[in-house]
Order: sequence, then C-alpha cells, then structure tokens
Amino acid sequence: MKRRLFSTLVVSTLALGSVAACGGSDADSAAAEGPIKLMSIGSFETPVFSTPQVETALRAKIADINENGGIDGRKIELKICNDKFDPNEATSCAQRAVTDGMHAVIGGASPFSPQFLPVLEAAKIPLVAGSASSGGAELQSEISFPVNAGAPGMSLGTGRLAAQAGSSTVVIASDNEGSQTGADLSIKGAESAGAKMTKVTMKLGAPDVSATVARALQLKPDAIALQVVTEDALKVVKSLRQSGYEGAVTAPGSLFPPASLEALGDFAEGVRMTSRVVPPTSTDIPQVKEFLAQMKKEDPKAQTDDLALNAWTGMYLLAEVLKGRDVTDGASVIAAFEAVEKPIVLGTAPDYPGVPATPDAEEYPRVPQFDTVGSTVKDGKVVREGDFFNPLEA
Repeated sequence: MKRRLFSTLVVSTLALGSVAACGGSDADSAAAEGPIKLMSIGSFETPVFSTPQVETALRAKIADINENGGIDGRKIELKICNDKFDPNEATSCAQRAVTDGMHAVIGGASPFSPQFLPVLEAAKIPLVAGSASSGGAELQSEISFPVNAGAPGMSLGTGRLAAQAGSSTVVIASDNEGSQTGADLSIKGAESAGAKMTKVTMKLGAPDVSATVARALQLKPDAIALQVVTEDALKVVKSLRQSGYEGAVTAPGSLFPPASLEALGDFAEGVRMTSRVVPPTSTDIPQVKEFLAQMKKEDPKAQTDDLALNAWTGMYLLAEVLKGRDVTDGASVIAAFEAVEKPIVLGTAPDYPGVPATPDAEEYPRVPQFDTVGSTVKDGKVVREGDFFNPLEA
C-alpha cells in the first residue's frame, strides 16, 4: 500500500489544545514564563563519527523561530551536549538535562540512546525527533516522539533496494553495535523481498578496506548494502569500484552528504539510498527551500544532508506542537504531543498525525508512519525516487 507522499502546501498552524485555565498557582504561572529550554544529545565531534550539521540545523530553525516571536512569545534556548561517541558521556548528558531543567531533548544523532533514555524516562523529559541511530530504542520509549522511522526504516529499506538488484546480496558492516544492528535490519529487509543477504564485518575506521571488499566480492553479489559510518563508506565505495565491481550499491542516505559525493566523484554514480526525510535536493518542496535558506544564513559551509534536515524538521514539529500550550516542564511537553488530534504538515516527511493507536510496525510503536523514501545518485546529485514506502510491507 502506497501512502500519500506529503503536502507541499503552505504549512498551516494548528490549534493544539486549549491554554490552561486561569486561576493556576503562582508557581505554575512562573514556570510557563521565560525561555523554553532544549538540549540536543549527539556525537557532534568525535574521532570516528561527527555530526556538526545537526547542531547547525537546530540553531538555524531556532533562530528563525526566535526572530519571529518565539513560541507564544517565549524564546527557545538550546544547549548542545557532545556524547563523544561514548555511552557514559551520553548518560552524563541526560543527567545534565535533568539537572538543568530541560523541557525536552531534541533531534540529536547519538548511538547510545539505550543508555541515556532511562534517565530521561525517570525525569519525564521527552526525546523529540531523535535519529534512532542506535536502532529501535528511540522508537519504543514512551517519552520518545520520533518524526519518522529513523535509522531502522532506512536500514530495512536499504536491504529492500539491494534485493531489487538480484537474489544474492551482501551487507558490509562496521564492528560497532549500531552498524551491526543496522546490518541485521538490512538482512531482514532483503529477506522480506525474497533475497539472501550475507554479512561481512569490517573494523570501524579501518585505514585499508581492501580485504573487506575482497571478501564481499568473493560472494559474487548482485548488490552490496552498506552499514558503516560516512568516513568508511567513502573508502568502501571507492575500493569496490576500483576492484571492478559494477553491481548495485545501497546505503542509508545519511552516509552520503554532499561533501562525500563530491569526494567520490564518478565512483558515487548509481548509488541508491533510503532516507528518513526527502533528499535536501528536493527544492520543489517549499519546506526544503526554507531549510536550505536558513542553513545558509546560519553557516554557509554546513552540510545539508539527511541528518540535518531530520533535526530541522523535528524542531519545526516541536514548535508547532507547543503553540498554544503551557510549557512548564518535560511532562507538559509530553502532554502537548499526546494532545495532537490533526496531522501536522511537515513537507519534508509524511504529515505527523501523533503517536499512532495502531502502529504500522508493532516493534516500533512510537513511529507515526513507518516510511522511508528512495533516491539515486545521478550526475553527482541525489535524486528522489517517487513516494515514501513502508519497507516492512511484502
């Protein structure tokens, strides 16, 4: 079953619940004043995986919101907490979110949500628009409000794209937990489409990937899926093409930001990807044009990729959900999300209907619509392939 792609009409403002009745306590009134405080937890700068573009995207959208009056007159403050690609640091970030009285945690890309989510759950601080980089945990927690199917959706979709090329496929995965989880999902996606997929594991950040590529090619695959970090994806694709492999290569869209495609040149031609949001090259969509303009204003050199657009979309969604609501603490933000009754038009992703009563995927109950969208590298640019699709459907 195909879903409607998404509306590209001007985004409407929704009235999401009534303002709290007059006569509340002085403490409640004071709590509903002042800035709305947000934190983003992610691997913003580390030796193996860095996402500075996520911070830029959040700051770009927040600057626009603040310049236009904030949320019901209240400014938004953002604190960035770098997990340094370390689960203990990620947990410490969540603890600081509690100590600092954050209203929500927004849109980071951390592989350690299983470690930090329990801290947020105990404090009733919601996680909004996480990337689900560590798999399903963010798509299952009762305090998590994802915009989309995140990394699991892309990984399943990557497997399905590989299966379209033939029945014999391979997935190359790094030896870290997140990549291994993604590889297992790619295998599930391939198998659901009738293909066999074999996993080949490489060392994270390996300087030489030729041995890994040789092992993969020995299996004579029709397609090779990638579940590695961006830096390793560059090395693997280049090595595959230099080894004479002309078959299909599939990957999550977050692996190939514009800088990576430029570095690969002709080697990237024909790579197929699945993304949680539309490719940022989809400038026929007004919200994408808005994203690009705000990113350029915030930092002209920042990457405009899948991760950045996902964070930007999450910040937009959060602002829409909180309009007309008394925001006093994390629990009040959770209540605002639970009060969503009409779909919120996002443009960059399927409209947000709220947490579904009957989820598309039982194992991912918090996902509003379990969809991903495909794209292909053509003449060095990422070109969207049609509608969003559910990678779990037969």
